[in-house]
Amino acid sequence: METRRAEESMSVTRMLTRLMDLEGLPMHCPYHHFIVPAALLTQSAVFEKRDVSELSAWLDLAEERAKTVPAGFCGECGTCGSAVGVGMFLSIYTGATPKSVENWQQANEITGICLQKIAAYPGPRCCKRTSFLAVNEGVPYLNEKLGLEFTIETDPSCTYHNRNAECLEGECPFYEGGEAMRDTGRAIIVEAEKMPKKDPAKICKCMNEPVKLESKKGTLFWVKQTGDTVKKGEVICEGEVEKKTVEFPAPCDGVLTQQCVGDGEVFTAGDILGYVRPCGSELP
Repeated sequence: METRRAEESMSVTRMLTRLMDLEGLPMHCPYHHFIVPAALLTQSAVFEKRDVSELSAWLDLAEERAKTVPAGFCGECGTCGSAVGVGMFLSIYTGATPKSVENWQQANEITGICLQKIAAYPGPRCCKRTSFLAVNEGVPYLNEKLGLEFTIETDPSCTYHNRNAECLEGECPFYEGGEAMRDTGRAIIVEAEKMPKKDPAKICKCMNEPVKLESKKGTLFWVKQTGDTVKKGEVICEGEVEKKTVEFPAPCDGVLTQQCVGDGEVFTAGDILGYVRPCGSELP
């Protein structure tokens, strides 16, 4: 909304990045199903000098519709929410309904075009990658069909890969290792669920159930220290969560360069605990 009030024109890619950089936004989450249409709607409002109240109504509608696209929709139903977000934009912008003719066709066509592009790359999912792909593939279509003048950055460099334990790295068109990867390394990220460490002294059914860290906090203890050489899969820190212990392995062979959460400090799902700098042939 601030962008509209300032009549600040920027590429849709930059608008999308600005929304991704909002404080507290997780690496992967259904919020991306909203920010794709939000970026497009905001920039169309700037270009066409539409009233702030009109944009507000658009964004409220986009948020309402985005909430109907659940988390994991890409893998569980084969339809990525980022592609749906582009179709959602076209529908809202044109006022399409299930009974529309041309606009109904275009909303489905653009979603399909974006899905084809997203499917050109393997899993696991990455909400950042799929959002960039959907916008970059969808904008030329939107400009042609709707007479818009959106601009995009065809090869934005991703700044989020250190937060993504499942990053495709070289297989992603937006991956950029650069000096930041050399200096810090690959992130040790707290997953949403982790199996507890087996304890022979505790024979309990709960030891075979995952610890759901999205709704819990733990206390961290480091096994390795900054500067230590580690092997991929080697436990480098542990966390105590409700009297259970969870282990965090090294993401690669290398050196532990940074501890972002100290001994005795609290962590939860999505937090970056530290970084391991790859060594030898694993350097980008």
